[in-house]
Amino acid sequence: MSCPHCQKRERELAEARKAAAASACGCADAARERREARERLALWISFASLVASFCVARFFPGFPGFPLADPAWIAVALCGAPILRAAADALFRGRRITSSLLISSGIAASIALQIFSTYSGAAGTHEHESYIFAAGEIAFLMGLGEWLEARTLRRTRDGVEALLKVSPKRAVRVRADGSEESVPVEELAVGDVVAVRSDETIPADGEVISGSSAVDQSSLTGESVPADKLPGDSVLAGTRNLSGSLRVRVSRRTGDTAIARLVRLVEEAESKKAPIQNVADRWASKIVPAALVFSVLVFAAAFFLLDAGFEASLVRGVTILVVFCPCAFALATPTAIAAGIGNASRRGVLVKSGAALERLAATDTAVFDKTGTLTRSSLRVEDVFAAAGFSEARVLALCGAAERHSAHPIARALVAACGNAPLPEATEARTRNGVGIECVVEGARVSVRSRRAAAADTRIPPEAEAFADARAARGETLVALTADDAFAGFVALSDTLREGAPELVRELKTAGVRTIVLTGDNREAAARVAESVGADEAISECLPEDKAAAIRGLRERGARSVLMVGDGVNDAPALASADSSIAMGALGSELAVETAEIALLNDRVELVPALIRFSRTVLRTIHANFAFSICVNVSAVALSAFGVLDPVSGAVVHNASSLLVVLNSASLMTRKLDRCGPLCALRGDGKTG
Repeated sequence: MSCPHCQKRERELAEARKAAAASACGCADAARERREARERLALWISFASLVASFCVARFFPGFPGFPLADPAWIAVALCGAPILRAAADALFRGRRITSSLLISSGIAASIALQIFSTYSGAAGTHEHESYIFAAGEIAFLMGLGEWLEARTLRRTRDGVEALLKVSPKRAVRVRADGSEESVPVEELAVGDVVAVRSDETIPADGEVISGSSAVDQSSLTGESVPADKLPGDSVLAGTRNLSGSLRVRVSRRTGDTAIARLVRLVEEAESKKAPIQNVADRWASKIVPAALVFSVLVFAAAFFLLDAGFEASLVRGVTILVVFCPCAFALATPTAIAAGIGNASRRGVLVKSGAALERLAATDTAVFDKTGTLTRSSLRVEDVFAAAGFSEARVLALCGAAERHSAHPIARALVAACGNAPLPEATEARTRNGVGIECVVEGARVSVRSRRAAAADTRIPPEAEAFADARAARGETLVALTADDAFAGFVALSDTLREGAPELVRELKTAGVRTIVLTGDNREAAARVAESVGADEAISECLPEDKAAAIRGLRERGARSVLMVGDGVNDAPALASADSSIAMGALGSELAVETAEIALLNDRVELVPALIRFSRTVLRTIHANFAFSICVNVSAVALSAFGVLDPVSGAVVHNASSLLVVLNSASLMTRKLDRCGPLCALRGDGKTG
């Protein structure tokens, strides 16, 4: 169904997308400000006209031409015209019956009732009532509700639009001869080098090639502590260089930066419906024609059976039209989802759809990747085994050459272990996710991969196997090096747990969420980490496709809703296979953004329990909105049918319920992700308890 609120929201979303495409240009902002100013002025004038109408009706009953010459006509014209236009467009162009038609019918019926009362000479109970006032009140309160809803939705986009505005429009590009030139950021190409001085905003995503500094990334990640950046570290457009000067090699064009992707995905999230919203749509589309039929039945019953008189019966029928409209019911879901997604995006969490929030709330099994998720991904080399004909330095040099351009934690550790020693060039590099990398180094075909992958087609000497077994028993990760299909050596690496990992697992387990460690590492390393954090189970030695199969296996073993948390590289199949998924540090990984439903723009894995709490808070808000709107509608219809409510009081009750639903949803904007109340226990059906 399409109500005026929804139509207004669709128009504003379309306008927001145009504004983002234009990089939030000044002319778009000015146009929006002018439109908002006109809307506010119309509301104030309408409110003043209603106050004048009330005063005239109560204190100046002999006012010339009243009630047909009612000041409330101004509110009908300013606030009612958009509703009438929306109803006509839907009916005559779209061949659809919408709730705007129901609201328009209520306004038109109130006006008709006033004309009938005036020219029929009817008096009595309603002699001091102006049904023009009722029509104006309906239109005004609907306009006010739309304005409050638009304000709530606008707040969800303020953070994203602010990101567009903080991004610089120009950059200082360094030429090949070392000279500098100022150019628009749109002209930057991948591979260009830009200079960023102290207290300047970084203009593009890239890699630091010289200099060191502290960079404020709070605008994107929500982290208040600046991050130290050294050569080799990545930086993001829109973050602020606080101290030293940097030279940055551009890695993405303007349209592909982290900020641009974030804006696109937030807009995509706003346009997607959660499954729970379909409930509202199904019911609302049936309520509109039912209201028209019920209004006629109430009029007939009051006139023919209760002998209430024609005018009184007509008043009851008109009031039914006013209160029956399911606006609060239709607003229950979209406003809460928009507020929830907007709040999360402002705190460094990208939620790609309302459906993602709904599925996350039902989680009963949480699966965590080990490296980079529960552990720090700051691996270090502990020991090296070199086969005959190779030295330890040579093994490290070959590994470092092969992995030099990889961002994987193991690759970074291997390169770091080489220190400042010059590395040979690698060519014909070919990466296999979850397996390793193959390339040519100084004429030899070199392969760096897991111990299991190497053992499948390479003979490993007994002494090397003994070294590997001893290191694996200590929970260390092993990397095998082969050169021209001959075994060259092992490198043993160790990792450390993230702070807060045991606490987050304990919190999830307390709530009844089963926790599992899933990794491609050996059984001993997986078991050591699982024991350290207190996980229920460890699944080890998994290739990417094995991880996806493990997720499916958990469902076969009774898991109802599986959450996968990973770094979005080797975990992509598992992220896609899980019921819900969270990617860590997604600003640096396109694969994570494309695959996961939720992305942490920082690496704070301890936010996972808080996100589950928050998703349940959003669902509880939706359910509360549903219950409240249904109770108000049913009560108002009953009171209207028995003549307790008239069009004026009915309009107040109906629109007050819509405003309260919007305000209740808007309260989600102020929720802290780590303060959403206690994590509710899960029942066996995966629902909140």
